[in-house]
Amino acid sequence: MTGYAKVSKNLNGNLYTVEIKSVNHKFINISFLIPYLFSAFEQRALPLIQSKVKRGNISIRADIRGEFESDLIVPDLELAKSYFKAFKEIEKEIGVQLRLDLGQLLEIKDIFKMSLDAQKEEQIWNDFSQILSEALENYDKSRKIEGEKLKSYFEDQINELEEIVKEMESYESENREKYKEMLLQSLHDNFSEIKMDPERIEQEVVMTIQRSDIGEEISRIFAHISRSKELMNSDQDVGSELDFVFQEIGREVNTLSVKSKIPQVLNLVIRAKTIVKKLREQVQNIE
Repeated sequence: MTGYAKVSKNLNGNLYTVEIKSVNHKFINISFLIPYLFSAFEQRALPLIQSKVKRGNISIRADIRGEFESDLIVPDLELAKSYFKAFKEIEKEIGVQLRLDLGQLLEIKDIFKMSLDAQKEEQIWNDFSQILSEALENYDKSRKIEGEKLKSYFEDQINELEEIVKEMESYESENREKYKEMLLQSLHDNFSEIKMDPERIEQEVVMTIQRSDIGEEISRIFAHISRSKELMNSDQDVGSELDFVFQEIGREVNTLSVKSKIPQVLNLVIRAKTIVKKLREQVQNIE
């Protein structure tokens, strides 16, 4: 489900900013961006994020600035001395003065390092986790607002689908008679010259018509509609099951399109397919 939240707050001399965005996805995908110095926070933050989010492409951007930065960069003096000593040995060996100056020395990798003592890092984590929790709460509220809109949309579509299926049901007898008429006409056109037992023919026709009756599909669709309404009123994560229910409705509607023999039912099937397609697209937004 799509959602958005941004929290920016000063705590203990530091400015914390957390921005959360999400777009629809069948599974959960989390992208967590934070300054390299605090990269260890990602693993500590994931359980907190996953407790609030079950599905979707989640993008979280975090930034931390403040007083700690004034003492953040420290030189590795021992490493610098080693580099300087090595240069002097090279000069002595080749007999050429390399003229190493301070600027060249500063360009050497790892001469300067970012370092934060464990106590300070833990304090920053505690403050950051507080801001992250607040951002997740706001993000959850934004999704609930969208969720209410989606629920209303689903209810309208499901109710319309239910009315369409009820109308299909009213044509069940007429569709069956039409199929019988078409079958008997086909038998007459193709096997009229062959002597066959009329009673046997009637039995086969009845069995074939029963297999082609649309009543079973309609009954199953009603059952699926009833289940979808139950799920819509559940407090649990129902996205995956709703997706399955709509998929099953789609399968039954496809079968009806094959069994439908009168224009009225065929037109209703087309309308039902359109609704099911919309439902299956939008159900990806639900956890």
